[in-house]
Amino acid sequence: MNVLIIPDKFKGSLTGTEVIEAIETGLRRFDSGIQIHSITASDGGDGFLDAIRKSDASVEAIGCQTTDPLGRPIQADYGFDASRGTAYIEMARASGMELLAAEEREPSRTSTLGTGTLIADALRRGAKTLYIGLGGSATNDGGIGIAEALGYRFLDADGATLPSTGGALEQIASIDASGVLPELSSARVFAINDVANPLLGPEGAAAVYGPQKGADQTMIVRLDRGLDRLQQTVQRELQLDVADVPGAGAAGGTGYGLKAFLHAEFLSGIEFVLSLTGVESLLSGGTIDWIVTGEGKIDDQTAYGKLVRGVADVGEKYHVPVAALCGVLALENASVEDLGLTRVRQIHDPGRSVGETIRQAKTLLIDAAEQLLKAG
Repeated sequence: MNVLIIPDKFKGSLTGTEVIEAIETGLRRFDSGIQIHSITASDGGDGFLDAIRKSDASVEAIGCQTTDPLGRPIQADYGFDASRGTAYIEMARASGMELLAAEEREPSRTSTLGTGTLIADALRRGAKTLYIGLGGSATNDGGIGIAEALGYRFLDADGATLPSTGGALEQIASIDASGVLPELSSARVFAINDVANPLLGPEGAAAVYGPQKGADQTMIVRLDRGLDRLQQTVQRELQLDVADVPGAGAAGGTGYGLKAFLHAEFLSGIEFVLSLTGVESLLSGGTIDWIVTGEGKIDDQTAYGKLVRGVADVGEKYHVPVAALCGVLALENASVEDLGLTRVRQIHDPGRSVGETIRQAKTLLIDAAEQLLKAG
């Protein structure tokens, strides 16, 4: 049997590498002769840069002085291949939720400006192709922070420059593009993610992802209204209507902002990483019997395009069944089949505390992996 392992991390307990090691141990208990291939993957969110650098030794880590989601100075890395003029930017490094304490998470106050600073630095360094991994963000600013770092200004009805935060979106009356970096016009930008949400509405950026970023229901309504104000202004002044493009709602509307202000193209995160590893030749050759994936929690949001869904789509493309392991299975409106998965096992036992499951995650994951591919 040939198995390809492509998991996400189990947030709060195991890194992606540790998840791979645990699954491999369990599968070998099940079948000592099993042939295992594994990939440290990313859907464009946390771990995107690590996955890129592990796949391509020519990508150098460039340190850059930038700002966190609340505008505080930090140092963040991005990847750069000078020989090809290619930059790889992980949004979570400068605009990620993990950069904030729980009590600081409030998407009306946060901005993607820090990610924009990384992009601007890469452009000035000579990048002609930029791959921007989305996900894990603490923001809901529609990407205007990125746009500000590249020279755009967002003005209120009095012509005053607005801060590039989610809370300022409702006040946007016009856009000044006169100061945009000239390097941007000759660059090709790709937004890397596996999220299919539109910008607005019940399946949009604010409604689906706002709560996990600290937004209550009142703030969600305001953020969605602000994103609508932004897209109306973009339609009127830039003649672009991209709010309904699948993926526009990624990372608090950053997908939308990249398309509207940087004319980005969207790429599937997992397929992009697979293309770098060369593992697609294994899949297309028909030698893989199973793909095993996993993440800490599989829930209805997984259906919108987290890494597990991206892996399932790859399995469907190559006619390979996909099995998943997770900390908690919490599907309410979607089914395992809706996610494109053949089978799922969770490691959490409702009879024990979540804290205990987290502490024992490695052992529990090994045991679950041993049972995962057994018939029946």
